[in-house]
Amino acid sequence: MADGSEKSDDLGSNNVEGSTDAQSPLEDEIALEDEIAQLQNKLLRLTAEFDNFRKRTAREREEYRKFAVEQLIMELLEVYDNFERALESAKKTNDVESVIKGVEMVFKQFASILEKQGLQKMECVGTEFDPNLHEAMMHVDHPEHEENTVVDVCKPGYCLHTKVIRPAMVAVSKKPEGNEENN
Repeated sequence: MADGSEKSDDLGSNNVEGSTDAQSPLEDEIALEDEIAQLQNKLLRLTAEFDNFRKRTAREREEYRKFAVEQLIMELLEVYDNFERALESAKKTNDVESVIKGVEMVFKQFASILEKQGLQKMECVGTEFDPNLHEAMMHVDHPEHEENTVVDVCKPGYCLHTKVIRPAMVAVSKKPEGNEENN
């Protein structure tokens, strides 16, 4: 019996340990579920916060875009007013020279404003054709220039700071057709 009672004591102690172990995983599971809930809540808040940030940034960017040109527009309004005055003056006078002089002054004012904003007119004639800067409108036989040289500008090109905003439309020299047969 001593052997039997020892076995029952061992079984009893195993049951107690087993019941303690059963509660520990349950507590761990509850703790993990709490942590998961907290992390999900944190993720939800961060997602909402980021979405609000994105919307606010988009609004600010749109607001900036709307009013970024305000100073330029204010300067151009002066040119607009001067053109209106020039038109009114042209209607009332027969002195063509004074009208031309007035329009030239307004043009210089306009060009000055654009240059101040970083607009630069490209100088192309005599330079080598570059497809990044030029758009070839035609090829012409031109014995005085090397092949692939810009010989005429049909429409000027412009850069804004360092970016080409309109390539120049140009005429480009080519070898005279008689020379091609010899080569």
